[in-house]
Amino acid sequence: MTDKAAPGSRRSIASFAADDDIPVPTPEQIVAAKAGGEGLGFRSEKATPPAPARPTPKPRQATFTDAIHVRARPEDRQRFEDFAYRQRLSKGDAMTRLLDFAEKEEERLAALSNT
Repeated sequence: MTDKAAPGSRRSIASFAADDDIPVPTPEQIVAAKAGGEGLGFRSEKATPPAPARPTPKPRQATFTDAIHVRARPEDRQRFEDFAYRQRLSKGDAMTRLLDFAEKEEERLAALSNT
């Protein structure tokens, strides 16, 4: 003989197969049920008005439409983020300002070398 226990009974599992045979209530039955419930103090659900339509927001125009990848050392990245924070600029605006500064410095050095 084996030491296996007998399989358990599945009588505790509910079966809703017989529910398919229940007919859908008629409108008269629904009205009678609502009236009976309201007589006992239960309130029927009232249809709520639909929420007012929100105006569709205009899509935002992107300021910076391109992305570049710049390799930097962690300390240089921290310097850049500190610069942007001190100047109260977004990182894109800070990059634009730094490029403007670099171009001005190039022009200044070119003018010095020509004289």
